[in-house]
Amino acid sequence: MADLSRYLPLSRRSDVDESGVTADRRAETAEVLTALAAVVRSCDGDAWASPTARPGWRVGDVASELVEDFGRTRTRRALDAAGRLARGGEARRLAELTRLAGPAEASGAIAARAGVVRDRPKPTDVVELDDAVVAALLIGDAVGVVVPLSPRASGAVALRRAAAAPTEIRAVISGHRLRATDAGWEFGHGSPLVDTAAGLLRFLTGIGDDAPRAPRDDEVPPAPQGA
Repeated sequence: MADLSRYLPLSRRSDVDESGVTADRRAETAEVLTALAAVVRSCDGDAWASPTARPGWRVGDVASELVEDFGRTRTRRALDAAGRLARGGEARRLAELTRLAGPAEASGAIAARAGVVRDRPKPTDVVELDDAVVAALLIGDAVGVVVPLSPRASGAVALRRAAAAPTEIRAVISGHRLRATDAGWEFGHGSPLVDTAAGLLRFLTGIGDDAPRAPRDDEVPPAPQGA
């Protein structure tokens, strides 16, 4: 089973040539956005208005926020978030949101962004991928559709979230390896905690409360030959 750190710079591995390692997430981000656009396109009015796991937010709100954030820099987003916190936090963000007309407009905007990300000359870091993955989980769960996430996409966001986890999540994962049972990646040190990639992401992002668990016997990978 692959350790995700082999895909990333600044890992804790022994010194090796990392010239081929990249933090560019253009391909993964474009793939998630394309898949999400297809799911949003299939939404009817009821699905568009479905509540998500984000309290007070519906599918249309999550899609609208994702699209609204496309043109903002990381610095601008941080400043806006700080300002919203001072003025009323999450409720203020929801009240100030510029909402899209419906699934067709949202799907078109998300698909167009996928093309921009795929074709842009500048690399895309994990922040934009994180936004896409979180929206895919929220919207997919709300409408009962699995938005496909590649192992590279799910693993990169899981690693980012684990590294910056709040205290209550860090208390659960500290001293453990996190292993995705369906994606072939794991990272961390210590005894393993397992779930599907989507399950781990729901926990790490705060979308869900179900913590990863110790693996069953059939989920323990076999030891390498000769070990």
